[in-house]
Amino acid sequence: MKTFLALFTLALSVLGYSQDYNFKPNWNEGTVKHIKIVRIERTYEDETLISDTTLYNEAQIKVLKDNRNDYTLEVLFENQALRAAVRLYEKLGEELKDLQDLRLIFSVKKETAESTLLNWKEAQRFMNTSFDQIYSVITDKVPDASPYIELLFLPLQEIFDNKENLEEYMQTNIGYILIPFNKNFQIGKTITHTETQKNPFGSMQEISATTLLTLESVNEHSKTGTIHQEIKLDLTEFTEMIKSMVSRMSQSVSDEELSPEKIKEIDAFEIDVKNNQVIIFNYETNWVTKVIRKEVVSGVNPKKAVKTKKETITTIDIQ
Repeated sequence: MKTFLALFTLALSVLGYSQDYNFKPNWNEGTVKHIKIVRIERTYEDETLISDTTLYNEAQIKVLKDNRNDYTLEVLFENQALRAAVRLYEKLGEELKDLQDLRLIFSVKKETAESTLLNWKEAQRFMNTSFDQIYSVITDKVPDASPYIELLFLPLQEIFDNKENLEEYMQTNIGYILIPFNKNFQIGKTITHTETQKNPFGSMQEISATTLLTLESVNEHSKTGTIHQEIKLDLTEFTEMIKSMVSRMSQSVSDEELSPEKIKEIDAFEIDVKNNQVIIFNYETNWVTKVIRKEVVSGVNPKKAVKTKKETITTIDIQ
């Protein structure tokens, strides 16, 4: 018998046996989670620090309903339009208290953890009202700032233009709470998924994005798991498109063949994005408790002949 057990143990080690983990959301109705977000943005040129900014945000998630096949979640997220405009007029928040928080309602399937935004039209109306009222107050109180407020709102107006854009935006901001679910994890083994997505640099061109997820550890004492996520973007076609566009524009302006120096300058253009995040979650409560995200956008600015880098480190605590 002892010989059999020894041989069985040896066989398991040779075959590389490892436990499978497939986590599912298992939340209690009425549970409220408070989220604190700290975002540090640093810009460099040739490794010299040019700017250093720290931003703070808060959000709240509440389980409104525990239905048979899904959960209904309420997400309260700080109104980013109001938050941005406060820099132009400090008392704006006091005058528009009813516009402090954006309210979003999601359904999350228990089996697959797929989420659907249920009230996007309501959210769109809320934000359109916010844009109008903020613009009205700024124009009245700080008329010189009114041209800037329109520029400030452009990215947000694009986000709230349709349901798909808003879901993608919120995926970045709270989608991490669903990352541990409905995946067949083994400790140390990487799950790879490739899909097309919108170019983050605003081009109408779609790019290929590969997500690599690795369950790095499971701590039975603290009942926590740690997942590492890396997202790789293929920007090859986008980079070549930019080079081609700059080349054509330069030729049309000069109406002459490009000089070797100009061709070299255009060829020097490059851009790269590195996106990593660590997700810590409690596998008993099935809630993510902490996220540390680091994104680095680097490239070469041919005109300045310098290497540029923007580093964003976001720390998210959920309690």
